[in-house]
Amino acid sequence: MQVTKDGIERIKQANPIADVIAERGLELKKKGRVLVARCAFHEERSASLTVTPAKGLFHCFGCGAAGDVIGFVTKHDKVSFGRALETLARRAGLELGKLMEERPRVLPKTPHEALAPATSSEPASSNGNGRAHDTPAPPAGALLAKVVDHYHRTFCQRADAQDYLKKRGLSDGDLLKALRVGYADGSLLKVVPKDGDVREQLTKLGVITSEGRELLGGCVVVPIPDPVSGQWTNLYGRGLRTPRHCYLPGPLRGVVNFHAARTSDDVILSESILDALSFLQAGIATAIPLYGTNGLTPDHLDLLKRERVTRVILALDNDDAGRKAAASLKEKLEAAGIAVRVASFPAGIKDANELLVSRNGDAGEVLRQVLDAAEPRTTPAAIVSSPLSAAPPASSAPSSDSQLTLERAGVVYSARVVASISGRLRATVKVTRGDLFHADTVDLYASRSRAEFARRVSKAFGVEAAAVESALLALLVEAERKTEGPADTVERPVMNEGERAEALALLRREDLLDQVAKDIDALGYVGEDVNKRLLYFVAVSRKLDDPLSAIVLSQSGAGKSGLTEVIEKLCPPEDVVLLTRLTPQSLYYTEPGFLDRKLVIVEERYGSLEADYSIRVLQSRKKLIAAAPVKDPQTGNMRTKVFTVEARCAFIEATTASSVNHENATRCFELSMDESPEQTQRIHERQRLLRTERGLLLRQQAEAVARRHWNAQRLLEPLPVVIPFADRLTFPVSWMRTRRDHARFLNLIEVSAFLHQHQRQRSASGAILADVADYAAAYALAGEVLKETLTDVKKPLRDAYARIRELSLKGGVLTRSLIRDALALPDSTVRRWLGELVELEYLEADQGKQGKTVRYTLTERAPVQKLVLGLLSPEDLRRQDFATSPNIATPRGGGLRH
Repeated sequence: MQVTKDGIERIKQANPIADVIAERGLELKKKGRVLVARCAFHEERSASLTVTPAKGLFHCFGCGAAGDVIGFVTKHDKVSFGRALETLARRAGLELGKLMEERPRVLPKTPHEALAPATSSEPASSNGNGRAHDTPAPPAGALLAKVVDHYHRTFCQRADAQDYLKKRGLSDGDLLKALRVGYADGSLLKVVPKDGDVREQLTKLGVITSEGRELLGGCVVVPIPDPVSGQWTNLYGRGLRTPRHCYLPGPLRGVVNFHAARTSDDVILSESILDALSFLQAGIATAIPLYGTNGLTPDHLDLLKRERVTRVILALDNDDAGRKAAASLKEKLEAAGIAVRVASFPAGIKDANELLVSRNGDAGEVLRQVLDAAEPRTTPAAIVSSPLSAAPPASSAPSSDSQLTLERAGVVYSARVVASISGRLRATVKVTRGDLFHADTVDLYASRSRAEFARRVSKAFGVEAAAVESALLALLVEAERKTEGPADTVERPVMNEGERAEALALLRREDLLDQVAKDIDALGYVGEDVNKRLLYFVAVSRKLDDPLSAIVLSQSGAGKSGLTEVIEKLCPPEDVVLLTRLTPQSLYYTEPGFLDRKLVIVEERYGSLEADYSIRVLQSRKKLIAAAPVKDPQTGNMRTKVFTVEARCAFIEATTASSVNHENATRCFELSMDESPEQTQRIHERQRLLRTERGLLLRQQAEAVARRHWNAQRLLEPLPVVIPFADRLTFPVSWMRTRRDHARFLNLIEVSAFLHQHQRQRSASGAILADVADYAAAYALAGEVLKETLTDVKKPLRDAYARIRELSLKGGVLTRSLIRDALALPDSTVRRWLGELVELEYLEADQGKQGKTVRYTLTERAPVQKLVLGLLSPEDLRRQDFATSPNIATPRGGGLRH
């Protein structure tokens, strides 16, 4: 029995695609006549998934995923086509049996590994005798997608293809990845079956010629998507060594960068694909290519009309053919009700790509001048999406042409921010000082792009590169404030009943913490049992009034970044702020609510050193207050404005340092990574496992694991926590810093009770009552961590000292080279650790005469190996409870577990 085509259509119509997608936790926002969201099938910072409710279709510009509501459920829920139909029929209250007809049973054959058919909405074919035909070719669109993927992988591996585009000024790797640019080197013929349906279909498409060669062999390939379905419909090839242009045979279809028409009322039409890519490279996101002087296709016109584009700038080649075509196209477009302006390139410059190559650093600015000067001259069209115009913080102020402007030490930075593509925040930044200037396009989110821009400005202006990067980050913070809007306007994703039930089941597990550790293990991170659980507690604490913070210390390569990434994956995306660097003032100018109840992860503590003070204040007082001079946009006079940021947020940072500033250490847990050979062995075993069939299954299940935790944390109600036994607890008092450590220990108990709120009793006022199980969890997690915190020599350095001591007992001269070989660590790490041990007076260094090797000897002092905290044990606390109240209540969901 199979569902009829009419039945499939009924199921589609009864399940609006926007509702189905929203029920799976995606936040859809209206943008014109479409809806946009962050894609569920790949990680991204900005929304690239477009949903067209009127057509019942979705498409992701970032990863290429596309299809109808059935295709979405198939891909998102990781189920078969038939299972997706059952799910949607049940959702709509339809009886699937009434939508089916008798069909022969199909036993599908394993598809070819290289070009396996993609999942489609069409039933498989059969010869009717219970045995399947030879593997049928997938639909043309799915097969072409396989070709695009193969060509893109080849391009990523071929330096000559990448170098060719770099010579043409196209060096933005993120852009080329988003557009799935590829290279045809002939290897496709090696993975395609020599005969059969797949080969025949590729020949019909024209990918393989009748002579058996690749049509686009030796070409850089740009795939062309259909602007309605988003599926690939054609390929364009540009010869690497010969100046040839080539498309697949048949009528030209599809539109490259069709999203530009959806996001802007104004677009640029260039003569060729490489010209359009040149505009995109320069940060002008609204360029759409024609396919030559006669290359305006019905797909182009339909797109412009459907998306209600009102203005077009024609940027065709600066030659007779280009000028003649511009006049003809202007007439056609104006007849369609579109206002048209014609741009002219400078004398001696043929097209946008030639201008990009010749001007390099300031090409973006020159291209904008070309567009602004397009005839007939009118009020300049909004070529760039989302220009910023509001008053920036501190010393920045709005300029007359609505650009962000910032002045630092006599150097003026003017930024014009353009529409982001695949999670990038691109800006054309012009730096001036007197008559000296430098302009270039920068991805403000990419550290490499910022560093390269800073290097060039540093060389040209003689200023510190770090100062330039600091200015760029200040512009980044302000740009995000203007483009993203207030954080408290974000709508929470909608959960369906199945997801809610699954999340509640997780929260009601008696072994919830054990399951957390197992899920982190399933996401690929093994070992570090205490650190896993404690960091998960830190992440959950963001929902409480007094959140926790942690710093992970380890050598480079020990896995601290991997651990923080897993914790990030288990938190709802809307509750995580990931930062790579903070400037001294950056936290003072965040939007109200942007950091509140968020988990802030700083990938490397080195990037947050400048903001150390503001982080500490935020951790302690939950509030930042700054007074800064700003220019009044009405009067132009300077005035003092007070910026206040209130935020209760949890911080997780990572560092390669062996210790951190005392002021920071007293406000957070210091976690040391397991750097033992046994942990290295576990990591190696997991890395090998992930390359196996079982590892593939684990990776496929990772998304479901993460989503279950997202929903579970979304279900946690912001309720207060009471610790009934708090007055009976003990804590060390010998160190003054324990005044803060004690509070953090109590916070851990509260976080455990908060996480287990669906298993705990409630007080008369509705507060969650912590029990002995919560104390046991905090005791197990914090005991060793607090011991580590209270010692002056942290575990990595203490282990190194123990190894040095062993070397000393064996006799001989202790030199840095001998110690380095014994520890098997980089010289920079050994040098730093030896300096710390000498400073702490655990080692003495004999500098010797000039040019002589430094010798080290042990002092009589040695680090404390065992520290006794004197905490009340969970067993003692339990005995006290039974002594005072033998009928003590048990938590919801079962008895006490320790």
